[in-house]
Amino acid sequence: MTILSEGARHYVLILLPRLLKDVERIGLPEIIRTSGFSEQEVTTLYFRFVSIARVLPADPERITTEIWEHLVYCVQVMTGMVNAASLDDLIAARERAVRKYLPHARKSLEDEFEELRHEGTVDFRLAGLLRQEESPEHSRDLCMEAIRREREERFESVRALDTRALDAHQAFIVESAKAFVIREMASAPDDFDILDLVIRLLDLLRMVLILEARSKPGESPVSADVSVERIVLGLGNVLYKHELGLEAAG
Repeated sequence: MTILSEGARHYVLILLPRLLKDVERIGLPEIIRTSGFSEQEVTTLYFRFVSIARVLPADPERITTEIWEHLVYCVQVMTGMVNAASLDDLIAARERAVRKYLPHARKSLEDEFEELRHEGTVDFRLAGLLRQEESPEHSRDLCMEAIRREREERFESVRALDTRALDAHQAFIVESAKAFVIREMASAPDDFDILDLVIRLLDLLRMVLILEARSKPGESPVSADVSVERIVLGLGNVLYKHELGLEAAG
């Protein structure tokens, strides 16, 4: 097995317990129904994963190459099982996200166009986008333009994101994501999809950390869907899923 990068190792150590929670949330009967594994296989794998997670050291350096190989296998299998059981929910969530974001995209572009017009400047490309007839292609162009402008606005705040409130595994992944953003912005890639996703996740993390710092002890200022843990796991998935073979697992 190829030696994992340091970031991928930190990601595996926070991903494994999250996957166990997801299996428990979905339930073994549903996992058995959708995974293609037999009841005995799923049950055996689950309890093996639980046993491994209980004895893992927090320091990646204390884990041998042989154990890393087994851990990667664990997360590949569990990711496949969880994704198979969650596919319908994921498709529905994506459709809701597109419907929800389009009005925001149009409003933000209209506001920016009006501000430029009052300043005596006309952005003809933006004006053309706003005047086009509604169509799936036009909706996509409108969203892409809004995302491009938001990307520029959020870049500086992402660079200044403070990771001191995070644990060691989370901080390493977030710092790696920040380095990725700075590198990609400098090189101006042809495909901005991954870059935009990382910037959005980092900006969301920044806001969540601010809210948590201002909240009272015992108070939860955000929902579980936008927790620090979930955001960092999302960043780790973007950065390391190819290295860990999780694309095939999904």
